[in-house]
Amino acid sequence: MNTAYVDTHVVDRLNAEWRWLCDRPVPAAQVRAWMLQAAVVDERAPHHLDDLHEHLQRRSRAEGRRFSDTWLTVLLERAVGEGEQAQLAARVVVQAMLPGAVRMTRRCLRAGEEFAEVAQLVIAALYQVVRCFPIGRRRRQVARNLRLELWHVVSRELGREFAPGGEELPGEGELVQDVVADPLAWAEVVLLADAAQAAGLHRAGEPVEVLAGARGELVELLVWALAQKVLTQDAAAAIADHYREAGAVTDVSAARAAGVSEAAIRQKRRRAVARLRTAVPLWAAAA
Repeated sequence: MNTAYVDTHVVDRLNAEWRWLCDRPVPAAQVRAWMLQAAVVDERAPHHLDDLHEHLQRRSRAEGRRFSDTWLTVLLERAVGEGEQAQLAARVVVQAMLPGAVRMTRRCLRAGEEFAEVAQLVIAALYQVVRCFPIGRRRRQVARNLRLELWHVVSRELGREFAPGGEELPGEGELVQDVVADPLAWAEVVLLADAAQAAGLHRAGEPVEVLAGARGELVELLVWALAQKVLTQDAAAAIADHYREAGAVTDVSAARAAGVSEAAIRQKRRRAVARLRTAVPLWAAAA
């Protein structure tokens, strides 16, 4: 199998640019000075930009949204301006949001679409959102609001609709309630369902909320595998239909529908799963 089919050159270029930026002393000193001035860090903070960036991310994970809001606000207040400092501030925020943008690209992807083309659109939208974010009136849950605004821009550019919080999902359970309560999670699930339906991996009338958990991760992987021609539509559908928590298609039913033996169905699925397993590291590497 050709392992070069995933064209991530947009992301690769950004990461290469980031490494080049981190090797320069002036940008690092500037960002560190902003953080010191705002008392986000103290004099013990790293001097290398990549180390400082990781320090901010690590503390955000440990201390929660309040710390994340603080340092993102410092950068976004400058990113909405003009000049080299605004560009630098925006670039640091974009790097922080890049893993989420890549995940968003994968969820937007439909069969027949190129990863690189959709990624180009998502990254352009990310820059737009960062440079225009209304930080003066939206200083809480900054990272989440950046992602939600990015969803709005991307879905509009791709001509795909979702209604964050506009209607209730059917069904009950803690996971479903979490999705309903969070417009961003709702948007992610609905957009994935839209891509899955277009790929023939989500049945008409099937509840959207089944894509909120592990099932959604599998379907997201299958949509990506179809778009990158790792699997045929039949192979992807066979995996999607077999690995369901409810309503799974049995080998007997699949064999009868295809006019072949159950052994042939199992062998076909094993080959498809093997191809998918080989491709998973490439899928995960873009996360």
